[in-house]
Amino acid sequence: MRKLLIPGMVIIGLMLSSCGKSYDEYLTQASELQKSEQYEQALESFQNAVDKAESGADRIAANIKAGNISAQHLKDFDKANQYYSATLTDLADYSAGDLRDLAQQALAAQANKAAVKMYELWFEKFPDAPNIIDMTYEFAEVFHKNVRDLNNAILTYEKVVNTYPDSEQAPKALFSVGYIYANEMGQNDAATKYYSIFLEKYPDHEMAPSVEFELKYLGKSLEEIPELQHLLTKTS
Repeated sequence: MRKLLIPGMVIIGLMLSSCGKSYDEYLTQASELQKSEQYEQALESFQNAVDKAESGADRIAANIKAGNISAQHLKDFDKANQYYSATLTDLADYSAGDLRDLAQQALAAQANKAAVKMYELWFEKFPDAPNIIDMTYEFAEVFHKNVRDLNNAILTYEKVVNTYPDSEQAPKALFSVGYIYANEMGQNDAATKYYSIFLEKYPDHEMAPSVEFELKYLGKSLEEIPELQHLLTKTS
């Protein structure tokens, strides 16, 4: 019986020891496990740190670390999204810059759904921020290049064009709408419409030659574009 009891006592002791760890101790433990490439165990320690956190800032920090290890080492992007989304419950005192930085970190961890929520919260909390135009264009880029939601990308680019027509981002946004329709959705009539609007609105813009080129060869294959024949030579 004594041989059976000793392992049980050891396990109970370890459990009690683990339960008694502080937030900082769990973070230290997680970092050590991460260095030794024990990523599942490290994630568990980060989760314990989240549970032990006594302040919103500590919870946010632990959730970010958990999200990063989920994405970078475990390739579990659903978990990364869960951890980054969990930071939103503690964002009451975040500044506009802090929230944008957090969204950028979420994008870097491919926690794209969480990042979209953060941008949406940003617009809700800071509608009069001086960088509202930059953020709107940036959000369109997120839909286009990170989330690959082309319909929402178009809608957000159009918001830049229609709401801030005199901004430096408006021509770029209008070009992007035409580009998406032409090269990513294969809708040449819509692309022609937006490229034509671009040339009408911004005939002297530095991107105008690119728009004219796009219109000239809309729907053409690489083989049908003389100016790009050198690319075929390089790849043959």
